[in-house]
Parts: sequence; C-alpha cells; structure tokens
Amino acid sequence: MPTPPKALEHMSKNLTEEERQLREQAEEGVIPDRGRESQMEKPALMTKNAVAGRYWRKVLERMDGLVILDDLDSDTLGVYCVMMARYETQCRLLTLAAKQLKDAKDDPEAVTEAVSKLDAVSGKMQSLERNILQYAEKLGLTPSGRIRLAQKRAQAAAEGRSDPDGDLFGD
Repeated sequence: MPTPPKALEHMSKNLTEEERQLREQAEEGVIPDRGRESQMEKPALMTKNAVAGRYWRKVLERMDGLVILDDLDSDTLGVYCVMMARYETQCRLLTLAAKQLKDAKDDPEAVTEAVSKLDAVSGKMQSLERNILQYAEKLGLTPSGRIRLAQKRAQAAAEGRSDPDGDLFGD
C-alpha cells in the first residue's frame, strides 16, 4: 500500500531548496496554466438530471480559485455528480425501507421483506460510496487527492529540470 501523501508543511523529510520550491509551486496549482480559464461543460449524461446538476454547480463553486479541474475533466466530474445523485436516491430508499421495517413489527413476512430491502439498498450504497470516493480522489476533491496531484506535478517538474533532453527518445 502506498505511503499516504503529506502536504509540504507537514513533511519532516529533508528536501533540497530546489525540491521544496518545486513542491510549493506544485501545491499552488495542480494543473499547468494553459493561458485561459477552464470552460467546464456539463456532459450529455447529466441531461434531465437536476440533482446531478445541483452537485455540478456546488463542486464548481467550491473549487472556484483552484486550478485543479480542466476541460478534459468534464466527463469525469459528470459521472461523479450522477453518482452523488444516485447516492441521494439510495439514501431516500434506505429511509423508506427502515420505515417499512419499523411498521412491520408483527408481520414476519413484512419484516423479512423489509430486511431484504434494507440489505439490498445498503449494499448498493456501500458500492456507490466506494466509487464516489475513488472519483473524488482522482478529481482532487479530497485533501489526499490534492496533495497526490501536487506530488505528481512536483516530480514531473523535477524530472524535467534534471534532464532537459529526457523526452527526446519517448522514455
């Protein structure tokens, strides 16, 4: 299992001044500046899904000022938002199944049916939670995801400075 990433301020590792500067620059913005503001467009899979649209707006508002997502991330963010909308639906279904179980006190068949619904919904929710967290990590929506993106950027910048001709032969 890989070592969990740390922010530069929490590192006790001895870094050269150049490595420290590269890391600081990488943590300031995770994606290189392309000379323009990213133009995120909702993907087609989000059409007619108002809940996913609400998550889309919320994520973009929260990320205002951060240079993490790019135009290429629109589809991935769209899938993340659709999964969040599905999770919200599953939460409602779980509440209904719990209510059915509570109401089915004396009827063994109703209890069995309500328990099976609870199991099915909670299983789907656990699967969605795993997927949501994986997408959030990849999109840089979690603290460790942002630090890992910064680490990758700093490493790429360090490798580029150490060997300016390193990319000539496709290595």
